[in-house]
Amino acid sequence: MMYCQVVLRNATRAFDREYTYTIPDSMQGKLAAGSRVLVPFGSGNRLVEGVVTATQRESRSEFYIKPIAELLAEQPEVLPEQLQLAAQMRNRYLCTYGDALKCMLPPTVTAVGAKTIRMAELVDPDEAAQRLADGEISRVGHIRVIELLLESGSAPLQEIMHACQVSRAVLNTLVKNQLIQIFTQESRRSFPEELEYAPQEPFSPSPDQAAAIQVIGEALTSDRQNVTQVKEHLLFGITGSGKTEVYLQCAQLAVDLGRGVIILVPEIALTPQMIGRIRSRFGTGIAVLHSRLTPAERYEQWQRILRQEVQVVVGARSAVFAPLPHIGLIVIDEEQESTYKSETHPRYHARDIARMRARNHQAVVVLGSATPSIESYYRTEKGQSRLLTLPGRIGPAALPKAEIIDMRQELLAGNRSIFSRKLSQSLRDAFREGHQAILLINRRGYAGFILCRTCGHVVKCRSCSVSMTSHVNRHHIGTPQPQHLLVCHYCGKIAHAPTTCPACGSDKIGRFGAGTQQVEEQFNLNFAPYKAIRMDQDTTSGRRSHQRLLTSFANGEAAALIGTQMIAKGHDFPNVTVSGVLSADLMLGVSDFRSSERAFALITQTAGRAGRGEAAGTVIIQAYNVDDYAVRLGAAQDYPGFYRQEITYRCAMKYPPFGSLAIITLSGVQERPVREKCEMLASALHVRRQSEPGLDSIEILAPARAPLYRIKDRYRWRLVVKGSDSAVLAAFLMPVMDRFDFGKIAYAFDPDPYQML
Repeated sequence: MMYCQVVLRNATRAFDREYTYTIPDSMQGKLAAGSRVLVPFGSGNRLVEGVVTATQRESRSEFYIKPIAELLAEQPEVLPEQLQLAAQMRNRYLCTYGDALKCMLPPTVTAVGAKTIRMAELVDPDEAAQRLADGEISRVGHIRVIELLLESGSAPLQEIMHACQVSRAVLNTLVKNQLIQIFTQESRRSFPEELEYAPQEPFSPSPDQAAAIQVIGEALTSDRQNVTQVKEHLLFGITGSGKTEVYLQCAQLAVDLGRGVIILVPEIALTPQMIGRIRSRFGTGIAVLHSRLTPAERYEQWQRILRQEVQVVVGARSAVFAPLPHIGLIVIDEEQESTYKSETHPRYHARDIARMRARNHQAVVVLGSATPSIESYYRTEKGQSRLLTLPGRIGPAALPKAEIIDMRQELLAGNRSIFSRKLSQSLRDAFREGHQAILLINRRGYAGFILCRTCGHVVKCRSCSVSMTSHVNRHHIGTPQPQHLLVCHYCGKIAHAPTTCPACGSDKIGRFGAGTQQVEEQFNLNFAPYKAIRMDQDTTSGRRSHQRLLTSFANGEAAALIGTQMIAKGHDFPNVTVSGVLSADLMLGVSDFRSSERAFALITQTAGRAGRGEAAGTVIIQAYNVDDYAVRLGAAQDYPGFYRQEITYRCAMKYPPFGSLAIITLSGVQERPVREKCEMLASALHVRRQSEPGLDSIEILAPARAPLYRIKDRYRWRLVVKGSDSAVLAAFLMPVMDRFDFGKIAYAFDPDPYQML
């Protein structure tokens, strides 16, 4: 008799462990570690899905052992190394085996095995467009779905829900209101666009590139058992220094050695140009994974990896879990990006998962950035990572000249425009010479908030403790009086903008804090006939919106690209000679110890978009707080100077990398039970800290309201716990969290958080 160990895909930590089952004779030789199965569970023998973690010939149990009910896939879908990774994640992120395995085996991959797929389309596109223009649709989720379908005609339900960030309930409501209809369609299994590439030979590396490639190549070919060999490298290169070429040539070295390669790129930088460049080197031997794939496309890419038809996987955060055997190299481009941190359970960071997988495979990790995270740079000083530098740009292009404009002086001079006089003149000069510009404002919408100048009242969302953002209904554009709406960016509620103050009745109510829509409007007024393209979350909800907008700009169909942070990363437009950062200090007023680091990185990255061609570049950075070191050093693109300032602050406050943080957020519909449960949890943690030796490094801060204390009508309290490192914190918290009775109060555990709100 053969037995196997199975973990459940849907379990709570209370009963999350390995269970023993017998393997029926019909499955002998077919079932192995990593197989997906159905098993009877509980006293009612309810069939639940699980994954086999091991097989064995003996069982120590004296009781009747239930048999496996069904084998769901002919071949194992999870690698043995991934099962090991799931166990590591379970302990570090206080999740279940199932939570970890869902990262490695996404539901869309397992659900698309059939040849048909559920699709949605508009019942009457003309009527839907008219209702949008009339402002009859009152929910952000509904608007996004309709806009996506107006653009694409039809789309798979899974794609709609992911791209629009909505639940199935939203789609059901639209069906009920006869706005959309759902139908079944045969899913396609061939993707001819993958064959469209032009082979390209590697470029001759510069001396600095060649040195970096040699070091990484030596690590790839070194003895895998030599644990003293530093297997992690930080490739620190200024913008335009040719980091991508280093990645590609090192990837080719790994492929030539028969090893697999994973290249992670931030979602917003995973452009068709980037994918095309990688495909031109490796042909059809790469798989691409990102959020805008349809379920059918994701399924096919995943199956190609499992069948070992590819050796190179390129993708966003989730691609770090790709089922590649024999991994030799993992590259994380723009490793400082916060998008590598998952904001849903389990809240992992792709950089940490990459290190775990690299240890399991004895692989090499390469982190690349022009603005490395403080933690990663500190590791090079401690000998945990090796620093490789690319100090100069490739070719004749030089770093652009940057100038900081004090907007207080602009006001004193009578200039109340969004654009400083220097930026306006630089834009006109560039446009006159046939060049282009990029303008960054890290706030979408028309204005950040609406304020009464008589009583000071700010219009807030009724369901969240945040101000509502003013948006122009883009389906109303072109009318004499564009319709202004108020949108909550947290719960999606929409309301009409008031004409008088709801608190005092004054008509002295106005919009403050410019957003991307207002910048676009002012650009069109001030720089006509030159046109601008706006790129933010509101204009990129469609599946191919990013590609369409970026292609239009690259083809010279607009003089300026206006947008949020998605325009600052990874784009290479040789004709851009002016980069403008509007309200650079906007990013500093956030209750987060990483705010200066984010501001510095965004300013530096935006500045790096200019002057990549033959013409010299100019960077104009507008701010009110011009003395802040993040603004000053970002303008100078002086990372070493910024690092020295920031590491001193982190050391004094015991923030990462000098310690680790974990946030436990509790939420519920009534504040009092949430507060009481948070206080009880804090007491339980204090008891554990005092009762066991060796926990002196643990610091438990007092329970408090979260900075955003109410979201979607749920009150939020939180505990912040500090420790020497994340492993110590997880080991300290696990026994208490597993035994604590949260009742009806929801909780979220976030180790090493990137969002402190």
